[in-house]
Amino acid sequence: MKDLQQKLSFLKDKIAGLSNGAKKSYTVLFDSCYAAENVAFMLGGEWDECNGVVISVVDEIAIATAAKIVDARWCYEGKSSTLLPRLSVQVLKRRYAMGERHFINANLRGADLSNLNLSQVNLGWASLQGANLSGANLRNADLTQADLSDANLSDTDLTGANLNRAILS
Repeated sequence: MKDLQQKLSFLKDKIAGLSNGAKKSYTVLFDSCYAAENVAFMLGGEWDECNGVVISVVDEIAIATAAKIVDARWCYEGKSSTLLPRLSVQVLKRRYAMGERHFINANLRGADLSNLNLSQVNLGWASLQGANLSGANLRNADLTQADLSDANLSDTDLTGANLNRAILS
């Protein structure tokens, strides 16, 4: 009997420890900083001041609804695909015109961004493989670790741009 009481006490302590311990958290990534900030507010999550939101429960319906309100794409760890869906040029242009500059991890593979003014844009870690950036204004842009392989950079203004660890092959 005493052995059973000890086991029950141990089990009770374990359960209490689980409920009082650190909860599992998930990071949901969005295709823009603007979207992450707004979705964090809507869902009561913690915005990481970049393009991520830390939440304790993944409610895909709530996240999808909030993302739709701000016209954003998203993914999270544990999902079958952790790559962000393609960001359309029209959405990029609209958000940029509204003053947004953070498009970290954006998927712009093969996008036609020719002759666009994207000065001071943050496209760090973005996928720009095969993109047409000819004649684009990327002055003071942050292209840290961006994949620019096979991108057309002819006549692109990269004055002051950060190209640290960017893939330029």
